[in-house]
Amino acid sequence: MAIFLSFCAILLSILIGNRFKINVGILAGSFAVLIGVLVLQMPASAFFALLPGKIIFTVTMVTLFYGFLSENGTLQAAIGHVLYALKGRISCIPLALFLMSIVISGIGTGAPTATVILAPIAMAVAPCIGRHSLLLGVSVSYGVCIGGNFILSQGGIISSAIIDQSLAYAGQGRPIMLRAFFLSLLFFSLTYAVVYLLTRGRASSTKGSLPEPRPFTPAQARGLLLLCLVLGTVIAFSLLGQLLAEGYWKTVFTQFDLSFVMLLGVLAQSALSLGEFPTICQKYVPVQMLVFFTGMTLLMGVAVEAGVVEWLSALAKSNVPALLLPAALAFIAGVMSCFSSSLSVVIPVLFPLVPALSSELSVSHLLLYSAIFIGSTCAGISPFSTGGFLLVSNCRVQHETHGLRNSLLVLAVANILCAALFLLVLSLL
Repeated sequence: MAIFLSFCAILLSILIGNRFKINVGILAGSFAVLIGVLVLQMPASAFFALLPGKIIFTVTMVTLFYGFLSENGTLQAAIGHVLYALKGRISCIPLALFLMSIVISGIGTGAPTATVILAPIAMAVAPCIGRHSLLLGVSVSYGVCIGGNFILSQGGIISSAIIDQSLAYAGQGRPIMLRAFFLSLLFFSLTYAVVYLLTRGRASSTKGSLPEPRPFTPAQARGLLLLCLVLGTVIAFSLLGQLLAEGYWKTVFTQFDLSFVMLLGVLAQSALSLGEFPTICQKYVPVQMLVFFTGMTLLMGVAVEAGVVEWLSALAKSNVPALLLPAALAFIAGVMSCFSSSLSVVIPVLFPLVPALSSELSVSHLLLYSAIFIGSTCAGISPFSTGGFLLVSNCRVQHETHGLRNSLLVLAVANILCAALFLLVLSLL
């Protein structure tokens, strides 16, 4: 009974939330309370233990830190200087945007914020260099798909934490997601290379010139220096934690989490008056997504207690061949991400299935996590997703807008199918 109710609650949360524009997290959390307390009779302490406190804190600190850099224009100014330096090598600009999208989303900004920063720049640059908006758009979209999956970014942070919560792979979240990131890097780089070769010859009907960027303001210069310092600290602590012998300092560097460094960075930004804190909280902290994620995490925790994972694993074992399982998961994750958030719904729902599926069907857990990871990211280029919508809405060439929208939709479908094929090939190797 509890399994049936949990499964129905997940589906109803997504369907009702999308239909009536209610935050799915509120619905999912409400269902979690009803099923957990009334049906499973979970004690309050066990129920509240399901709350993803560490993830909420980490995402909040990371988005606050990069919110300061976005609000005072530090990131935008740095991008402008890099692109202007390439004005004599027009063919390199799409590739430069692609690489910058990977780096900016990968260092902690996250795919949504990176797209907000880069989409207007890419769409403004396209007519200036005589290139079609689609080429510059996919450069940003595929880049943030890769960078957003890195272990320092929101996607990597949330995914690693969910893996750490599983009994089978506790403490292995970051190593697993780092390897999954490299598979994601391979897939999206290959996909981008194909799209780049097919679209690089398409020219825009308008052509201008790249404007010379303004010099960095004092606040932007301080922000850039602080960014380098924070990133250097994160990398140094990570390396020292791996290289030092067992002892006090190894423990310090290992336990000094990314979120602690970001917290100190936010403190420094506030002390240096690099932005208005209330404005940055309102504009850049993804409260809706955090509510979304918290509610769905609670519901999935209750569902796990009810035995949904074991039930779905047995169902998959009897109906899906082991060889096709990674491809099937990639396809399911891709389709789900068309209708709901990857980080808030798709990954929290599908990741808990992996330990049982991997054990029952003797399929690599890395392959299964990667399948969900890659598949859930594929639809991010769709014009109905936040990333695709930002690209279309910022298109500067009016008559290209309709074609851009249709092209992005076709690419989203192609991405999902290619992801399933990619995982099938990996399964055969």
